[in-house]
Amino acid sequence: YDNMKASGTIGLTNMKLKMQDMPDVDIKKSLFTFTPKYLQLSETTVNIGKNDITADSRFENYIGYALKGTTLKGTLNIHSNYFNLNDFMTASADSVATTEAAATDSTAIAGVIEVPRNIDFQMDANLKQVLFDKMTFNNMNGKLVVKDGKVDMKNLSMGTMGGNVVMNGYYSTANAKKPEMKAGFKLSDISFSQAYKELDMVQQLAPIFENLKGNFSGSINVLTDLDAAMSPVLETMQGDGSLSTRDLSLSGVKAIDQIADAISQPSLKEMKLDFTIKDGRVETKPFDIKMGDYNLNLSGSTGLDQTIDYSGKIKLPASTGISKLMTLDLKIGGSFTS
Repeated sequence: YDNMKASGTIGLTNMKLKMQDMPDVDIKKSLFTFTPKYLQLSETTVNIGKNDITADSRFENYIGYALKGTTLKGTLNIHSNYFNLNDFMTASADSVATTEAAATDSTAIAGVIEVPRNIDFQMDANLKQVLFDKMTFNNMNGKLVVKDGKVDMKNLSMGTMGGNVVMNGYYSTANAKKPEMKAGFKLSDISFSQAYKELDMVQQLAPIFENLKGNFSGSINVLTDLDAAMSPVLETMQGDGSLSTRDLSLSGVKAIDQIADAISQPSLKEMKLDFTIKDGRVETKPFDIKMGDYNLNLSGSTGLDQTIDYSGKIKLPASTGISKLMTLDLKIGGSFTS
């Protein structure tokens, strides 16, 4: 095929495709320009069910990719007004589930989006609304490099959970049975309550978020395996981070309420929290909670099993009239509900 001489254009308008386990595909328009060296795809607008994609792209070595399975190289610019990843995850999971009984290891890759090893793409994405699981991402912009079964994400910014996130990292299916994600997140003005509602990871590792009113900013770095639904396997997660907040209020947190009953109602203005994630537990470095005139300093850990293990000190204000004993030791154990 190296000596083949061929070139031309193919234009499509209003082409409709029906494929098994896929939403209907409606190609509004598309223009192919091809030579033996490259395939140019321009002026392309496609609807897949309710999802829309507009793409401009160029692919090199497409003949070798089709005939010999060699690496397909390309550049892509992708725009979309609405893209629901759940439409494709459900189809993938359902198709694998039908063969699950016949293959003992099929559950390991159910619903996983596998990145081909023999493509080398540079991608620019501009997506106005993306849905994934219970999450909605707005104005997603950034660069993605797809190579060797891995997607590298570079300065991928998005609006979500009431604030903004910038992500750098990768998603890899080099081992399809054990997908992996490593990422660093910069967070700005994220809502505690929305993070709890939309992230299963937060529900399991930080259920206290449900009762916090306010927003937080900071950074998180994580390395984790992903399960068949592309969710983090929390037992494998490692990471660290730092969160800070202003004008925070909390109620309905049993341990804090019990302390508050003994002294005064909690009044939090600012809090900074540094933490690490390892072996299914989130461990916090010492942090302060101001409760009226009292200052509570805590450190400890929370676990996947909902257990809590904290120790700290309460500094008593001079107004108590106790001159000899100004600090009391404190331990909080049990679980989030008891």
